[in-house]
Amino acid sequence: MGKRVCVVGAGPSGLAALKTLRQAGLDASGFEMSPVVGGHWVIDNPNGRAAAYRSLRTNTTKRMSRFSDFEMPDAWPAFPSHDQVRAWLESYVDAFGFRDAIHTRTTVDLATPRDGGGWDVSLIDAEGRTRTERFDALVAASGNYWDARLPTWDGAFDGRILHAQAYRDPETPFDTRGKRVIVVGIGNTGCELACEIAAAGAASVHISARSGTWIMPRTVSGAPGADQAPMTHPTDPVIRPLDLLPGWAQRALFQRIAKGRIVGMFTERMARLQALGLPAPPAHPLSKRPTASDDILDALESGAVKAKPAIERLDGPEVVFADGSRLPADLVLCATGYRLAYPYLDAGVADTRGDDLSLFMGTVAPDREDLFFVGVSRPTGAFWPIAEAQAQFAAAMLTGAYRPPSRKARARRARPILGRNAWSPAIYGQELRGELRRGRGRKPS
Repeated sequence: MGKRVCVVGAGPSGLAALKTLRQAGLDASGFEMSPVVGGHWVIDNPNGRAAAYRSLRTNTTKRMSRFSDFEMPDAWPAFPSHDQVRAWLESYVDAFGFRDAIHTRTTVDLATPRDGGGWDVSLIDAEGRTRTERFDALVAASGNYWDARLPTWDGAFDGRILHAQAYRDPETPFDTRGKRVIVVGIGNTGCELACEIAAAGAASVHISARSGTWIMPRTVSGAPGADQAPMTHPTDPVIRPLDLLPGWAQRALFQRIAKGRIVGMFTERMARLQALGLPAPPAHPLSKRPTASDDILDALESGAVKAKPAIERLDGPEVVFADGSRLPADLVLCATGYRLAYPYLDAGVADTRGDDLSLFMGTVAPDREDLFFVGVSRPTGAFWPIAEAQAQFAAAMLTGAYRPPSRKARARRARPILGRNAWSPAIYGQELRGELRRGRGRKPS
């Protein structure tokens, strides 16, 4: 086989990368600290990093979430459950026959770049034994939904504070029935958990938000809203007139069209949410990741869930909010997201202290030709097919089918992967394919 490649992680992105690289003839090996594949779609994953709860389902439809050569079953719902996603990923591994390339119960402890290229990778097995292996390239596909970001507030609290990563259902790990619950955060998880806990019999549920976001329903006119939008998959065609424009203009016009469409469709809905106490959303709907929720508006209008501003401090049995109001509470449940972290890479290689990375073509470390980041992005569609497209780009670069521009040019073209408006998967897919075409004929730098 070709170059030896280390793929870190066996969640959806790691699996897509491993399969893609091996199909390209590369000697790729995947390393996963858990005994199972599937990442955070495995509820109670033994790696201790799972974010799945029992009612979890995808926020993007199965059409948007599919790999280019592997669909989800027609009989499944538009938004598959976590156990269906796990089954699909297991069947993906078996359909393409690469299970023997996945080394489970193996932690990548440290990846050290070698002078002249390549990596020394320190691995720890299930018995705690350490070994070091040499690789020609490294693909970081360990994701960004595992290092929980837990807020801190002044004061002390008599109740319990949990991150949503620990939540499994309204009774686990904290029995919320008959209790007073404050959920912090109005992203997908915060809205879903607030509604679920209220329906399960909590004494009260309040949802606290520091800033607003656009909250859109999963279904529009009885059908998945996302499937009614064009260009939500990297293999989708770029619609006219966008396809006639250069890349920078495509991106700019897409942002304008998307803003107009979302604002036109959901401004009245957002006004209702604001009237119920949620903060005003940003002017551009894609400047923050929008929330998909069918239930939060009804829950707020019925009073099952009530809105509060940001928490200012804690005061014994009570929580004090930015507007000076206070509430007694038994549980503060923080759906406050995750930090971007690659603990096996030195900060000089991947500095994520600002919760972001600046990469060439969204995946390549600009100062290296042997380090790729797969599966972390801000698309208007699903992450997994984006990860597959990124892995295809990495495979072309590693096999020599694509020759990258100079290091200076890569640095000039590098962009943040998270600190930007959400972008179109189809436009990104087209950009990757266009760069691959240009690179085939590029002279050595």
